[in-house]
Amino acid sequence: MVPPEIGRNPPIGGRSWDLGLCTFDRSPGENEGGTDRHGEEALVRNLVVGVDGAPSSLRALDWAVSAVGPGGHLHAVSAVSPPTELAVVPGPSDDVTYLQLLQRELETVWLDGVRDRTATLSGLATNGDASDALAAEAIAYRADAIVVGAHVPHRGVPKTIGTTTRHLLKSLPCPLIVVPDGFSGELDDDGHVMVGIGHGEATESAVCWAAHVADERQLAVGLVRATGEAPVFEVDGLLSLLAFYIDPGTHAEWTRQDLADFAERVQTMTDHELSIDTSAPPGLPAVRLVDASSTASLLVIGHHRSTITGHSHATQRLRHALTHALCPVVVVPADGDPEH
Repeated sequence: MVPPEIGRNPPIGGRSWDLGLCTFDRSPGENEGGTDRHGEEALVRNLVVGVDGAPSSLRALDWAVSAVGPGGHLHAVSAVSPPTELAVVPGPSDDVTYLQLLQRELETVWLDGVRDRTATLSGLATNGDASDALAAEAIAYRADAIVVGAHVPHRGVPKTIGTTTRHLLKSLPCPLIVVPDGFSGELDDDGHVMVGIGHGEATESAVCWAAHVADERQLAVGLVRATGEAPVFEVDGLLSLLAFYIDPGTHAEWTRQDLADFAERVQTMTDHELSIDTSAPPGLPAVRLVDASSTASLLVIGHHRSTITGHSHATQRLRHALTHALCPVVVVPADGDPEH
């Protein structure tokens, strides 16, 4: 196999998915996208991944390469802020800038070991904020998702969401996949996709995304919504909050019915019969989602947009999942969001 050329490639893709709950649009480009087992273009076959040389970013790169497969497309982005560039001595030649050195490092070191594992590989070193660069490249490449490594704090320091992830969550152009430190699994036929069921369009988009990926890769689907030991306030789930106070039994019944409805939707929007499990464990949603991630290939959560304020924000369960989940977390923007 001839190693793909490193450099900017034109946008790829050429299909629109309409699964009943949301639509993923990609415009035709010069190259063909990856295909699923039915010969159709597939999700998670065209990814933009953030790489900075840190072990967490290289793990995210390795996961992304495995996810897209031999027929997929991968675009790696490494961004450096101007103050950092100015603070680094360029080297023996004044004609060689730090950005050029970074491009060389990206091409010859970080991407060298994965070059023969995917159809198209490109890399870009650029100035500016990493989140802005990743979002811009995801739009330019019509990416299925952006992939980043989870933030790894110093020993003894509480886990937090990384700066790049936090900034991306403010305006997602496509789904975001955060790969946790130490995760060694792959997106294959032996795992399953777990979806956190909440309220509103964000949940519907998450279920839609998960259903398509599960159908494409023959994965099982798990739908989980914790019943809670206490009510959890979400603007889009106000009726459910009131039901908890009026009659906890009604709240639990509504939870079971919602899960059954979503399970039926998943089955009707896919081409083949999937294995679908639903669970409504007691406890806090954030904790139960992390529990569910221990056996999952992916944990999919919708990125909430309030129907009242119209603003995107990371809910407590999403923040907890991004810092504690044991498998990659997929953050799916609500269908129709301006950033989507």
